[in-house]
Formats: sequence, C-alpha cells, structure tokens
Amino acid sequence: MSRSERPRKRHRILGVLVFSVGTVAAALTAFLAIAVGVVLSTYDEHANAMQPPDDLFINRPYDGARIYDRNGELLYEFVDEQNGLRRPVPLSEMSPNIIAATIATEDATFFTNAGVNIRGLARATWENFSPWAAQTEYLQGTGGSSITQQLVKNVYIPQEERSERSIERKIKETVYALEITRHHTKEQILEWYLNQISYGGIYYGIEAASYGYFNKSAKDLTLAEAALLAGIPQSPSELEPVNHLEASVERRNQVLELVRLHRGTTLLNGELLAITDEEINAAIAEEAVLQPPGISLRAPHFIFTQVKPQIEAMYGKEGLYEQGLSVRTSIDIGLQDQSQVAMEKWIKEFENISNSRNGAAVIVSPWTGEIWSYVGSRDYSREDIQGRNDNLVALNSPGSSFKPFIYLTAFMNIGWGPGTVIVDEPTRFRESDGTVFQPSNPNGKYNGRISLRDSLGNSLNIPAFKAAQATGVPTIVATAKNMGFTTLNSTYGPSIAIGGVDLTAMDLAYGYSILASGGLARGSAPLLEGGREVEPIAILSITDRHGQMIYNVDDHRREKRIIDPEYAFMVSSILSDPRAQCITFGCGGIQIPGRQVAVKTGTSEPYDPKSPDKGKIGETWAFGYTPDMVVGVWAGNSDNSPITNIYSTSISYRAMRDILLNAYGTWRGNTFVQPPNVVESTSCGTANGAVACRRDLVRKTDEQKNQRTAVVDASQPGAESGSQAGDGSTAPGTNPGGSGAGGALNATISSPSGPVSGTVTIRGTATAPRMAGYTLQWRGPDGAWRTIGSWSVSVANGTLGAWSTSGLPPGEYAIRLTVRDASGGSDSSTVSVTIGGGDAPAPTSPPAPQPR
Repeated sequence: MSRSERPRKRHRILGVLVFSVGTVAAALTAFLAIAVGVVLSTYDEHANAMQPPDDLFINRPYDGARIYDRNGELLYEFVDEQNGLRRPVPLSEMSPNIIAATIATEDATFFTNAGVNIRGLARATWENFSPWAAQTEYLQGTGGSSITQQLVKNVYIPQEERSERSIERKIKETVYALEITRHHTKEQILEWYLNQISYGGIYYGIEAASYGYFNKSAKDLTLAEAALLAGIPQSPSELEPVNHLEASVERRNQVLELVRLHRGTTLLNGELLAITDEEINAAIAEEAVLQPPGISLRAPHFIFTQVKPQIEAMYGKEGLYEQGLSVRTSIDIGLQDQSQVAMEKWIKEFENISNSRNGAAVIVSPWTGEIWSYVGSRDYSREDIQGRNDNLVALNSPGSSFKPFIYLTAFMNIGWGPGTVIVDEPTRFRESDGTVFQPSNPNGKYNGRISLRDSLGNSLNIPAFKAAQATGVPTIVATAKNMGFTTLNSTYGPSIAIGGVDLTAMDLAYGYSILASGGLARGSAPLLEGGREVEPIAILSITDRHGQMIYNVDDHRREKRIIDPEYAFMVSSILSDPRAQCITFGCGGIQIPGRQVAVKTGTSEPYDPKSPDKGKIGETWAFGYTPDMVVGVWAGNSDNSPITNIYSTSISYRAMRDILLNAYGTWRGNTFVQPPNVVESTSCGTANGAVACRRDLVRKTDEQKNQRTAVVDASQPGAESGSQAGDGSTAPGTNPGGSGAGGALNATISSPSGPVSGTVTIRGTATAPRMAGYTLQWRGPDGAWRTIGSWSVSVANGTLGAWSTSGLPPGEYAIRLTVRDASGGSDSSTVSVTIGGGDAPAPTSPPAPQPR
C-alpha cells in the first residue's frame, strides 16, 4: 500500500469508529432515556399507589382492656395475640435516651438523609450484587434500611412478605421512604417508628415495651434501659430480655458503643448527641434488672365468663383489645383470695378419702346484686382437674339445695306455711316411662306427722317430694324462672324437689339472694341478649383511655319485687332455725356460731340405681345467706366422676362457713327482720294433702282465710317461735333489728360526717311502728335532692345504704334519711359532708357490705 493510500484508510477507519461510537452513544442515550423513563414510571406507579400513613391508622393503639377489682387492683389485661400491645405516645413523652440510642443504632444520618440511608444502601448493594463481595449468594447480604424504610416495611409490607428479599420490594420500600420523607417531618416519622416497631414478645412500640420490661413509662427510661430496648428490633425473638437476658445485655453494650461512636450526630431540633464517656461506661457496667408486671390473671373464671362477654356486648372485640378501656368490676380480690384459700383447704382435707377434687364458690350481695367473689374452680391452671371449666355455670344436680324454692312456692300458691303438717311415710311415684320411684330420707327413717319447718330444716326428701306433688311442678318451675333460674327448659316430675334437675350454682346463688333481700331482685339492666330482667352486677364502671367514664352501673341499677317479703321471711326463718335441724344434723348442726345465717346444703345422687355407681355421690353443695351476703359453694369433679365417703357438711358447708365468716370479719352486719304482716298462729293452710297446723309463722291475710279450715296438731307441738337458741343466736320469729311492729318512728344517720370520698357507707337507724320503708337522698352544691335508693326493710344501728361519690365535684353536700310509717307518718334526718376537702377516709369495701 502506497503512503498516500494509508491516510485515506485511517480516515475511513476513524469515520467508522466515529460512526460506531456515535451510534453506541445514541443507543446509550436512548437506553438511558428509556431507563430513566422506566424508573420515573415505576416511581410514579408506586408513589401513586401509596396510601398516606394517616389513612392506615399508623398510630392506632392496640391497648387491651385492663380489668380491675372494685378497689383498683389489676386482675388482667386483654392482649390481641396477633397485634400484641401497642400504646402510642407523642415523641415529647419519650426519653431522649431512647431517641439517641435508636438513631445511633439504626440510622445515624436519619435527620439529614432523604429517607434512604445511602451509605447503608451502597453497602447492601455491594454485598448483594457484587461477585467480589465476601457474601456470594445473590440477595443474601446485609440490609441497608434507614429508619424510614424500616417504618415502611412494618406498615406497608404484609407480614408474610417481610422476610422475602426482592428487587421489586426494595424499590417499593425506597419509593415509599422518599415519599414519606417528602410529605412528613422527621419528628413525625421517628414518632411513628418508635410507636410501631417490635420490641419482642407482645410489645409493639416503645411505651408498651417500657411498661412490659421495666414497668415504667418511656419518658422515664435510663440510658442503660433505653440502650437495651433499642437493641431488640435487630432480632426481636432472640433479643427480648425476659427469655434472653444475656444476649440482650450483650446487644445493649453494642448499642452503647454505637452511641459513643456517633456522638455529634444530629438529633431533635438540631441538638447533637452528647452523651459522655462516663455515662456510657456507667450504663455498660449497670446490671440489667427487669421489672415486668407480667400479664396477671386473677379471678380468671369471673373475667372470662362474666366480664368478657359483657364488654364484647357493649363495645365489640375492639373494646377488649384496642380501645384501652379500664374496667372496674364488682370483685373484691381480698375476698376472692380468701375464698380460694378456703376451697383449697377443705378440698385438700377430704380429697384422698372422697375423690372430690374440685370446687367453686361465689359471694353475691343481696343489697346490690354485685358479685363480690367468683371462684370457678380449685385451680384454673390445673389440667388434671379440668381447672378451666367454670363450675359456677356448669349444670349439676343440686340435691336438696333446691328444696327452699319448693316450699316457697307452696307458701305462695296453696296457702301452706312453716307450721303446716304433712305425713312423712313411704311414698311411691310412677314415672312417665312406667318405672316406680320411691324417695327416701337421708337417714333412711320415716318421721310420721311433721311440720314443713322441720321438713325443710332437716332436709327430708319425702316431705319435699310431697310438697312438689301438692304444689304442682309447672308452678314450681314458673316460680324458679321468675327468681332467675335460667336452665329450666325441660319437663320435670316431683323429683325436681330432691335433685331430679340440673341447675347452676350461679342461678342458685341468685335465687337465694332474692330470699335474702326479702323478695327483691337487685342488680342491673341486662347487658347480654336473653338475660334476666335484673342481672347480677359484674361491672361497676368503664373508662376510656382518656379517663372519660363511658359506663357507670349506677345509671343502670334495677330493683324488682319478685316475691312478697312475708314468704321470703318464712323460708329464711326456717333455714336459720337451729331447732329445725335436730333430726338430720343435730340441733344447730349447720348453723354458723354467733351469727343468724340461713343455711341449706345439698348432696346429689345422680347415678342410675342399676349402674356400678349406684349410691355414689355426684357433688355436694352449701348455701348460706344473710341480708348482707349470699355464699354458695359447690364441691365435686368437673368430669362428673363420682365421689364417696363424704357429706355436704364435709367440704361444702365448711368452706361456705369459712368464706362467710372471713367476709364479715368483725362487722356484725344485719339480721332478718320479720315483716309486720307476719304473725304467729295455728291457722295455716291444710289443702292438698296437709293434715294439720302447728303454731308458727303465718301471713296475716292467710291466717284470716285459713281460720275456718285449720286443724291444730297437738301431737307434737314443737317449740314456740321467737325463743333464744342454745348457741346464743337469735331464733327465727324474733325481731333482732328492734323494728317491725312496735317501736318508735326513728330516722337517724350516725355516719358519715365531715370529708368523704369514693363509695360512702351510710349507717344509722330506720324504724317505725308499722314500717313502710325508708329513702336515702343526697344534695349537692346545686341544691337539688337526688335519690340514692329506697328500701322496705327496717334497720337498727346498721348499714342503711352506700353512696358513690365518684365523679362528683368538690364542695358541700348533704345526706338525708326519710323513714315512712304505714299509717302515713314520717321522720327524717340530715347530715352534712364535704367532698374534696381535707383528708377523706379511704372508701370501704367488702367485707363490710355496701347496700344500695
């Protein structure tokens, strides 16, 4: 090739190169333009699809309802198993220590970056994509997320996708982080993050974690505590300190070194992280002391059977798990614990010889219908006894404990009374299937002519069976339903009187509370559909997370007359009469020393006479009541396995006795007051198989009606009513309150006086020659009188009522008592008190009963 041709060739090659480079450059430019377009399109697509954080309830709390006893003792806190506990607080209520530790650990450039940690992202890119990185597995290097990106992951990425690593998810996180940073302040983002992140276990957000591990607010965290918590989000399951304390302390010290490393980092309001070496070294040397309050669970059956359904009925599941409700219940945890101890003591005493391994107990106030104690089983946590079963609402054969309601119905409907005499003799009854049933008495003997007082007091089966036949089973069922029994939905025979029916201990206790109150059902309007017209009270008040009361039982209390007080008193007089127990128990054998208590026991024998378990016992029962409280006890086995070698006086009666005495303590309480319309007479009803009358209690109007037909029985006259029993207790028929027929019209308030607060017990005397009733009222600074309650009983130097002062403003108040006589006369008494002035006495609670 000639020299002249060589330049031409070079020019052609250069031209080709220039053309090629130009073409490549154009292609690259086009590619970059397309890439930029794709990136912008992808960015816009994600940005447009992003919901604003506020729309996602990003600060939505998951704060379960806290359940307290009547005096403010925490019983339980409901926790959503999926969402845990979350209690959002503003950044201003978080310790600067937790802010510094979090920034130093998670994202030191947080206050200066655009929402993405560039250095961390570059490191993560190298580790995940570079073939020269130490980590060679694709997408298996470390993460590079900023605080904002972590927030995005926790709020926008579904739980099941968070552990996955993909380019698409990382792009979405990055776009969302940039957008959140563009539209919200760094302070708001940090607040969201600290309220959302998992700190292990059930705790989400720094406030829940602070209380969960240190039992303090986030604003009070020390540097060492804050560093420990700030280290948990790296691996919540492996670093939560309750189960991994050593690992969490090691991580805490790493966090503290990061705080040392990043001193000078920008924090809130432009301030710099300025924690000294001395403070850091002291925090590293500090022993980690956890003070977790734990999720206590006290009175579990009460919470899950009574309280939980009522909260759900009013506020749904959100009320249980999200709304931060504070629920004050009627339970007194002191009485609850005493009841649990009594049950354990007597079950343990007899379980080896009897195979009776479980039990339940309840205390109900007849004055208010409030449930004071609710022990559903011997031990909620014991699987071997089916401890989670609530035996207070389980169906079981009541044995003789239903008999008082048989006799009550007879008194009300066929004119019989405590002095009515029937014949205790062999009796046969043909069942609907053709089989013949023959009841027998506990001692296997027959007593001939016997009064209803002695029949019920001695718990004799044949007289009760005859009473059911004479009265009519449908009438008995109707009476029982009217008294709150909720399970009588079948067809029954006369054996209903001696255990031929299944009932719950709670229904029996409620029925006895009506007898104890003189025939009144007291409680609240039902919170559940299909409930009684007047329900026992489990919840006293509910406040929301802001402290505003949203439910107060005082606005829903109800009182309804179910039976006439004369008939209730007749039953109570029998069950509290020690002379009516001599045949079966020995005279006064089931009385409670020093107190007038109506007592009824029961023993069930539910097994088929032809089965191998013939003659074995299903369970035992005991109920004791006064005008102040009802105590009910069941003892047996949740799996219905039989028990032997035991009586109702072994576990049930002894536990009931101890629970009642513990509840009263040194307080004397009230006794049964004979209504003015009850007199002693030999003119009782003798229809439907009765043979004669003995002198005993009769309603005055029934006496006049029965005078023509009554036949006086002189064969066994029995003791007169109204005498003193040998143990010093007042026998039925007396007027221990000092009121009723006779006595002066008297309205006296003896207490309170001066400063008061909480629930105030009002004591004094309310009596009249012909007592019609009394009313308690209060007057506030506005001058208006408001009613506390009205009652038809007499009270002599006892508890008149209780007044809740919760929510009332400070000032001068007055309490007025007005007593009314049936003849039209009245007397009143007024005392002045102060709310919010001086040192008010602590509010009382059971064991000093608080009638309303």
